[in-house]
Amino acid sequence: MLLILGLFCTFRNTIAMNHELFLMMKYATVGVANTAITIIVFFLLRKIGMGIDGANFIAYAAGILNSFLCNKLWVFRSRGKNWRKEAFWFLFGTSLCWFLQWLSLKGLLLFVSETIAFFIGMCIYTAANYLFNRLITFK
Repeated sequence: MLLILGLFCTFRNTIAMNHELFLMMKYATVGVANTAITIIVFFLLRKIGMGIDGANFIAYAAGILNSFLCNKLWVFRSRGKNWRKEAFWFLFGTSLCWFLQWLSLKGLLLFVSETIAFFIGMCIYTAANYLFNRLITFK
C-alpha cells in the first residue's frame, strides 16, 4: 500500500513538474518575442541618435506591453475579470525587474561593452520577471 501511495505521489509530482516546465517553455517563447521587440526597438532608437536611457526605457515599454498580453492570455491563461489588479501587479513587478536590469546595465558598463551589458541585464530581468509573475501577478 505504501508503495502505491509513493508511486501516486511521484506521479502527481511529475505531472506538476511537467506543467511547470510547460509554463516555463511558453513563458520562454513569449520572452523570445519580447526580447526581439526590445532589441529591435532599442537598437533602432540608438541608431537614430536617442540616448541610452530613453532608448532602453522605450524598448522595454514595447516589450512589456507585448509581455502582459501574451502572459495573461496565453502563458498563465488568466481570464479573470480582475485585469486591473493583474495589470497593477504586472506593471509593479515589471518596473521592479526593469530597475534591477537598469542598475545591472549601468554597473556592467564600467566593465563590459554596451551590448554585453544590455544582454546580461536582459537575463537578470527575465529571470526576476518570471518569478514575480508566476508567484504574484498571475498566481
